Amino acid sequence: MKRWKQITLAALALCGLALTGILALSASASSETIYLMAVNERVLDVTVDNMPRTVGGVLYVPYTMLPKRASGVNLGVSALYSPTRRTVLVTDDRRGIIFDLQNNTAADLDNVPVQARAMVRNNTVFLPIDWLCQYFGTISCTRTWTPYGILIRLTSSAAILSDRDFADAADGLLADSLRRYLESGGGGGGNDPVPTGDPTPSEDLSGTELYLALRAGDSAQDCAQLLESRGQRALFLFSPEELPAQGDLVRRVVGAGHTAGLELSGEDVDSCLAQGAEGRSLLAAAARYNALVVSAPSLDAKGREALEEAGYVVWEATVRGEGFSSGGALIRGLDPRRVNYVEIMCGADGAGFLRSALGAMAEENCQPYHATAPALADR
Repeated sequence: MKRWKQITLAALALCGLALTGILALSASASSETIYLMAVNERVLDVTVDNMPRTVGGVLYVPYTMLPKRASGVNLGVSALYSPTRRTVLVTDDRRGIIFDLQNNTAADLDNVPVQARAMVRNNTVFLPIDWLCQYFGTISCTRTWTPYGILIRLTSSAAILSDRDFADAADGLLADSLRRYLESGGGGGGNDPVPTGDPTPSEDLSGTELYLALRAGDSAQDCAQLLESRGQRALFLFSPEELPAQGDLVRRVVGAGHTAGLELSGEDVDSCLAQGAEGRSLLAAAARYNALVVSAPSLDAKGREALEEAGYVVWEATVRGEGFSSGGALIRGLDPRRVNYVEIMCGADGAGFLRSALGAMAEENCQPYHATAPALADR
């Protein structure tokens, strides 16, 4: 039996080596360059539509290599495509470049033109990655030869492995990536004439990004139902002083998958910590829920940092509903160049305000995210 196992394992190893050899031969036999993709220590899938391209000696990569929601890696530089404006915003939240696909231009946030250009191929937007790396200075793009194609890797300071070590460690993943690409009908083609055409929106393409928080009030249940009817979830903020009378609402919100957080009104860190402890105890008693997210608008940056050191995730609203006549006006007033943190009060007219906001979000093709503790902590 032991001898049989040894023979079987050896045969499997030889099959693996043979498959690797076949894939490598397929890659080398292609008349065009095959590019593979990775971000830090994660290999990304290559398709016929998103394979990086070289045009006029300039390397272009799909814009989806940059956003965390697409790659799963936070590079510190993200890209946001707006199908309504036909623009791509690449930003690190301090400065950015807006690529205008319709007019084939690009400019910084002060509307100063730059020489870089985006391009479109197979309904996918591609960006000149080397130019962007030089502009932002916090990300790098490297090329590494592998038996399966040239690995295009974007890295930030959080990357652990060198390019060569990563390519060796990810050998099996790269082989799988090439296999799926070839099985889908790909045959290379990383060098192209300049393509033309407009991109077609897809699920990955979105407008203004936002997180939504609702301060629990008279219309909180109606607001929760509105969100759920659209398949969305939000952060509900509860005041510790009002929580004893809101047990049913807490259970309703938590049971539907929303995030429950605490609205702390304390003027200093100690009072906020005391309120937080009280609120956590009340939420745990009402719904066996461990509250991690808190809002502390009266605290300064140092105070919020103290809350984070105590184990909380701090919600910081950048836009509040009180400053707008309607939810639609609020959404149309959001900044499309960065992620917005929107807070709405569920008062007497809260449901109507939220309904207007949700309608505008759909019209503007906004991308709402669920404000969970992990998502907010990873800002």
